[in-house]
Amino acid sequence: MSVYSAVLLVSFISTGAAVLTTSLNGVWTLTEKEEHNISITGQVPGSMYTALMDHKIIQDPYYRDNDIRYRWIGLADWTYSRVFNVSSEMMSMVNIKLLCEGLDTFATVTINGHLVAETNNMFVRYVMDIKPYLKLGENSISVSFKSAVKQAANLASNHSYLIPPACPFPQYKGECHINMVRKEQCSFSWDWGPSFPTQGIWRNIYIESFNTTAIRSFTAETLKDTDGSWVIDTEVLLDVPEGETVEGSVKIRFDVTGMGSKQVHTLTSNNNKIKQRLQLDRDFVVQEWWPNGYGAQHLYQLYAFFSSSDGSTISAKKLTIGFKTVELVQDFVSGDPKQGRSFFFKINGVPIFLKGSNWIPADSFLERVTKERLRNLLQSARDVHMNSIRVNGIGVYESEDFYELADELGILIWQDLMFACAMYPTDPQFLSTVRDEISQQVKRLKSHASLLLWSGNNENEKALRQSWYNTDVNFTLYYKDYVTLYHDTIQPIVQSEDSTHPFIMSSPSNGIESLQEGFVAKEPWSELYGDIHDYRYMDPFFDPSVYRVPRMASEYGLQSLPSYETLAEVYAEEDMDLCSDMSEHRQHHPLGNVQLMAEVILYLNLPNSPDRKQKFKDTIYVTQIDQAIAVKTETEHYRRWQNRLDESGRGHTMGAMYWQLNDIWQAPSWSSIEYGGKWKMLQYFAQYFFSPLLISPYEESGMAKVYICVDEIKLHVTRHPHTHHLQFVPNPQHKAGFLFGSPVDSNPKPHSVGPKGTLYISMYSWDSMEPLYNWTQEYQMNVTSQLVFSANINNMLHQADCIRRQNCFVFYHLGNSQNGPTAWQALSTFSAVIGLKKTKIQVTNIITVKKDQVFNITISTSAIAPFVWLDTPGVQGRFSDNGFLMVQRVKQLQYFAWESVDQNRLGSSLTIKSLMDIYY
Repeated sequence: MSVYSAVLLVSFISTGAAVLTTSLNGVWTLTEKEEHNISITGQVPGSMYTALMDHKIIQDPYYRDNDIRYRWIGLADWTYSRVFNVSSEMMSMVNIKLLCEGLDTFATVTINGHLVAETNNMFVRYVMDIKPYLKLGENSISVSFKSAVKQAANLASNHSYLIPPACPFPQYKGECHINMVRKEQCSFSWDWGPSFPTQGIWRNIYIESFNTTAIRSFTAETLKDTDGSWVIDTEVLLDVPEGETVEGSVKIRFDVTGMGSKQVHTLTSNNNKIKQRLQLDRDFVVQEWWPNGYGAQHLYQLYAFFSSSDGSTISAKKLTIGFKTVELVQDFVSGDPKQGRSFFFKINGVPIFLKGSNWIPADSFLERVTKERLRNLLQSARDVHMNSIRVNGIGVYESEDFYELADELGILIWQDLMFACAMYPTDPQFLSTVRDEISQQVKRLKSHASLLLWSGNNENEKALRQSWYNTDVNFTLYYKDYVTLYHDTIQPIVQSEDSTHPFIMSSPSNGIESLQEGFVAKEPWSELYGDIHDYRYMDPFFDPSVYRVPRMASEYGLQSLPSYETLAEVYAEEDMDLCSDMSEHRQHHPLGNVQLMAEVILYLNLPNSPDRKQKFKDTIYVTQIDQAIAVKTETEHYRRWQNRLDESGRGHTMGAMYWQLNDIWQAPSWSSIEYGGKWKMLQYFAQYFFSPLLISPYEESGMAKVYICVDEIKLHVTRHPHTHHLQFVPNPQHKAGFLFGSPVDSNPKPHSVGPKGTLYISMYSWDSMEPLYNWTQEYQMNVTSQLVFSANINNMLHQADCIRRQNCFVFYHLGNSQNGPTAWQALSTFSAVIGLKKTKIQVTNIITVKKDQVFNITISTSAIAPFVWLDTPGVQGRFSDNGFLMVQRVKQLQYFAWESVDQNRLGSSLTIKSLMDIYY
């Protein structure tokens, strides 16, 4: 905040006329009287589970099968209560309102024994007039919750027809009818998470006292005018009591320059939205906000102030904004409409390839998700070149901390609305609370620079069309509900509240084609439109030919097990085996553990240690190898298709967002980061397959083909003069320094082509660290993804004097094999590889670079070592590289500690192994 803005804010709010805010966060009394006669203290924000754990009434709910043992907690009704003081200054105010930012979910609020309100939506902020019930001095408040499990069952039984699915798969070990209630959908369980149907005051609760009015929300949209200047459209929503008339002025002030506007208004409860446009001077140089890798994340402060004409009330709000434009481009990809439409985003006019993953709630108990935890997860995404994250409709609209960090880190947010994998009711009560939810959440989030788009739901269009839940017994009925909810109710609200971000009704969908086909496409999984979700559990995941060629892939992935260290937090010693009852209990994906082992056999030999504990550790390791290779193979496949169209129109893939970034608990899942923050092998691989400069080899019809993919370069879209195919080509006025995430040079320089250089190609045998043969290939990039090398593998083997492909692999680099972009290509599965030796691989040196935080580590090997894996049990942090193929005898890397650790402790914790160490 600038000195000017700080002084300005203080000058407005540090007066006796300011809105008084009294926080009710902190210690409350939590009771359950019907079944268990429990009375304890509990923190707010919070839930009954963490309160019970804090008082040692229950163990860690995540331990072993406590999700089943503690089912009684979610079936009981819990009440939060406390006393609070009302001062004479508060009582002198005309209005006193209770604001509940999050009540989970069915709550009855009383003040001094008087009923104030009843709630039914976890995602709605409730504002309650409580002055009639208050007295000077000590007052009492009670928030009594009903079991969401029982309420959902009651709503389902009273509905005139079934809203499917009634219950989750048995393997989920969850509760039924979550789609009947407006609550975190995964809180009743999912295939990656447990059932903990929380109750509680999960976000801030406070009292506001004021005389005339208070600002309820303050939003802003940044728009670029036709002359290149910027405008800020603001909206201030004020709380005006029913039947009252308020006169006053609304002032908007822009940080840095002091530019602003002021309007005088007469307000009523039906006329309480004030819209103002702030036109920025043309000579003011706006620094645009860019996604990670494309430029800096410039942020500005914007302020709104209300002053009543009689001077009795002053209210203020602050926003952090960034200047960006968003466009979802859905044009025909060629002159033949049958070849479909594009589906890609432009940020500030620049086509962006979305590189990212999917987000789920970071904990079943959201009160435990601190800003520090969020920063670690989102920084981990940024560190591997992600520029986008999809907040999936399975969870919650995330906290302000989450979106502020995304703003800061340059992570675009694909925001699902909280509807997922189900049909939903459309009765008047349900639609009424949904309207409030959508209006409030769009207002709350639309001003964030990181917001990319709104999606109405997760997978519901596809579920309806494919009859996942037997909806084809009455397709017309469920189709009508679908259109009523997403098209007739939600879409108009989103588009009315936010004119600057696109809206799609579902993901996956065919985008605009779905709308033209009546909102539910005949094939909402088409490769020629929109986005796809694609999972292939028993296919050869290392073979790119098994994957589809979509416009965008917003979900795909493969499971793996989390580390031994992570499981040890919640498993007993006897559970540490893939075949244990607890491992089966923890696996919610049907046939998940069977698939894990079948996938290992497709690519690797199974570990065979005679020691049970070591064998489980090695099993974890091979599942993480499989997952990393699978997502690498599929992601690179998508990146290679950025600038190609085949004869059917497939191609122009402009996004790869794998499932999933993070975990909600310690269990097998699709995540690349474990619960607690530890990086799996997949997360380390992501820094390469999402690299701005990617070497991507693969095999096709006996040919070794190599693409180089370049993202984060300023492009524009053209059409071929004859075929009318869309093309992404470098901007002839490319700004120097824009490539690879460097700060943008303000002086444009001619730059009509992409980077050029030399691709170095070496064939090795698995039993030697000396290459058998070397090739070079000059290249010049003209598009973002370009074939630069193609050769017959048999001919390469012959030139290199390699007797069979199982004996050899190919290694690629651009001149710096140690620190520059590299890639390697196995010519067979590792179960068929010949020549790999047991290697002596060890840490030879550790040097402190930054005390207790950053360390240089040197490792050595006596032979080729695939999937080298370093670990630091008991120490939190990450390596600069891991899971790599070691082709040189010595390698340097770094360790970044997330806690204070000295060199000796790090050294004693450090372990290292490679693939051949798991075979005996």
